[in-house]
Amino acid sequence: MRETVHLLKSTHLGNERSIWVREPAQPDRPCRLAIFLDGELYRDRVGAVSLIEALEAEASIANTLILFISMQSIEARWIECPCHPPFADFIHRELLPWLEVKYPAVKNARARVLIGLSYTGLAAAFVTMSAPGAFTHVVAQSGSFWWNDCWLVEQFRNLEKPLPTAFYLDVGSKETNENVRHKEDVLQVVSQIDAIRRLRDVMRNQGCAVKYVEFDGGHEFSAWQKTLPDALRWALPAGSKK
Repeated sequence: MRETVHLLKSTHLGNERSIWVREPAQPDRPCRLAIFLDGELYRDRVGAVSLIEALEAEASIANTLILFISMQSIEARWIECPCHPPFADFIHRELLPWLEVKYPAVKNARARVLIGLSYTGLAAAFVTMSAPGAFTHVVAQSGSFWWNDCWLVEQFRNLEKPLPTAFYLDVGSKETNENVRHKEDVLQVVSQIDAIRRLRDVMRNQGCAVKYVEFDGGHEFSAWQKTLPDALRWALPAGSKK
């Protein structure tokens, strides 16, 4: 499958990053769109490219244009991922319009999926809330919804109407650590699993569509590698007209 690497400058973020684009296996047919945040982590640590190739070979997912977005740098990730409005603006006002010019088929994509892990799982949900309807599905693998005392969970609780987006939330049964200081100004008071269960319950109470998966494991790439194929089958089902 053809893959192209682009550099995209962001006015909203004041930096530039790599974008890997994998074109659909059938470029002349209708396609879906899947955008992976944390591009390097998904490519190098989760092995997402090989997983996607296997799913395509067995016709388990729909014809899809796939993007991997670079984190730009570790420093940028700490700033951009925790519910950062300029990052949402980058996705909605820069990335998506750029993509539609480069690959016009995505304008009519039947599904638009935003995918992230840990901190970018949090970012994916925030980006989707920032522009309801821009994405049809979110995959958040062990999303860091503990951030800022579960701030985003409370934003979902206060929604006036449910988002028109289906959410896949997974988390490991061993993600139970509390009061973890990730860096000097980042304290995780609530455990990963507790925060994600809270979000799941709030979303369901609000009428949002949620698929919740609890796996036997911890906050680790090997676990996300195992759950990603089912998440992609859920978001990009082969033969679906949605």
